[in-house]
Amino acid sequence: MRTISDILGSRKGTVISIGSTQPVHDALVQMEKHNVSALLVMDKSKLVGIVSEKDYARKVVLQGRTSKETKVGDIMVDHDRILFATLKMTQQEAVKLMSENQIRHLPVLDGKKKVVGVVSIRDFSFVADPEDEE
Repeated sequence: MRTISDILGSRKGTVISIGSTQPVHDALVQMEKHNVSALLVMDKSKLVGIVSEKDYARKVVLQGRTSKETKVGDIMVDHDRILFATLKMTQQEAVKLMSENQIRHLPVLDGKKKVVGVVSIRDFSFVADPEDEE
């Protein structure tokens, strides 16, 4: 079975993030630059939240706010509500966790609880894994 470590591969250790006090506009620029739809929100190397394009649409656009004046911390999902994957978690466990909680991104933690990456639903191949067949 494929693990999250296998899926991250060479991306392990690559964390694209933004600070909570940065304007939402800066987060959108980073998302475009890296072709991602969510960023980890980190302050002083500590994970404090996650922000996505969906957060922007619902908490900025629909509320009549502006992306240059609104801070990332005002719209992010707080750390206490974030679900995580571990490097040893299987693809099936991660997909189940994401499906049950209707989320598309999981920060990945190593054995020392350090953030080492992010997986998104688009990272998973939904072609049957030969090892899963019985």
